[in-house]
Amino acid sequence: MTDNKSKKPKVFISHASPDLWVAEQLELKARTCGADTFIDSEKIEYGDDFEEIIIKEADDSTELLVLFTPIASERKYVWLEIGMFLGSRKRIVAALYGVSKEEIAKDQFVPMALKKISAVELNEIGSYFEQLKQRVDNWRAQHGQI
Repeated sequence: MTDNKSKKPKVFISHASPDLWVAEQLELKARTCGADTFIDSEKIEYGDDFEEIIIKEADDSTELLVLFTPIASERKYVWLEIGMFLGSRKRIVAALYGVSKEEIAKDQFVPMALKKISAVELNEIGSYFEQLKQRVDNWRAQHGQI
């Protein structure tokens, strides 16, 4: 995992379009923790170069929170985003909704890389946000922004 302590925590929210409402709730909670966020529905306008913005925002983000659902598992952009964060060695957390850790572990079509990343059931996502808030607070303390 890349050392991103000099950057304010910024969470890139990856999701499938049909899961947008849940993804927006995750983004709202991340903002409540004090983190910056990126979610494509708010930052990309018609006519924008979608892929270029995704690449730039992934590079600017310190971590990926992927809303992993049965629909998301079939979306190429979700896998592209996971791949970018894996390649950058940044923190990746999968919020599982409608799919379990056991199902992922048994699925022969799910890449090993996803089986190795940290995953939390959506009903237990509060623990992730507690950790995110701590990272934000640590960053603020290091940068005199308490």
